[in-house]
Amino acid sequence: MDLSYWMRQRTDIIRLFYDKGRVPFEQLKRDIEEEVRPWEPPYFNPETDDPEPPFLAEWMQADQTRELVGMVAVSLLVDTLSLYFAELEREIGIAFVDPKERVALFKLGKVEAYRQIIEHVMGETFSMCPVRFDVIEQVILARNDFAHGQDFVSFQTTHNERTVEKHPNPFFTNPAEPVDEEDLGGWRRLTIEVSREKLMAAIDEVEKLADWVHRNDEAVWEWRARTVAAKARD
Repeated sequence: MDLSYWMRQRTDIIRLFYDKGRVPFEQLKRDIEEEVRPWEPPYFNPETDDPEPPFLAEWMQADQTRELVGMVAVSLLVDTLSLYFAELEREIGIAFVDPKERVALFKLGKVEAYRQIIEHVMGETFSMCPVRFDVIEQVILARNDFAHGQDFVSFQTTHNERTVEKHPNPFFTNPAEPVDEEDLGGWRRLTIEVSREKLMAAIDEVEKLADWVHRNDEAVWEWRARTVAAKARD
């Protein structure tokens, strides 16, 4: 099966979901800012009225929902990646003699585990792999942090401490975000921000992986042939 083809069927939908899903919330924010009906501000009496800008709550809801589209897109990309890895493992025919070996390998993380599996199967060919596995790993880390968010007041999510220790400048964040080290327990609590540029770059890396493995499937078949021959000798 050409897994790269089905990968692109899914990633095309993720791109479309992100681009179209944010539109109504971006438009709502603009309408409020530009005072488009029905968002015309009421008469303001400075002596009796709340100085808070009119429709601020609606604007903030639209802004948060707009950002949620990005996190949902990342979640969809993680699901796609997980399904791809599972199908790839079945197609390759990887079998661990000792189940404990698999457990130990996957304690390193799903992306690193499959990176090592692919490297083992591809052999010398893997040295030419152009994929940024660190970016793919951060797709999963960002989704996990979002899925296990600790802030009940807001959907805004931050990278956890272990993520920042491993990736001091996380992929999904705003590099211009100010950080107050003293108030944050001595580590950089950076907000997860899914910009279009970063999401599309992450999708590109996932597609690049599927494309590269498919283009080099001869190495996979050679590995399988050697494995079958070795078993026959045993």
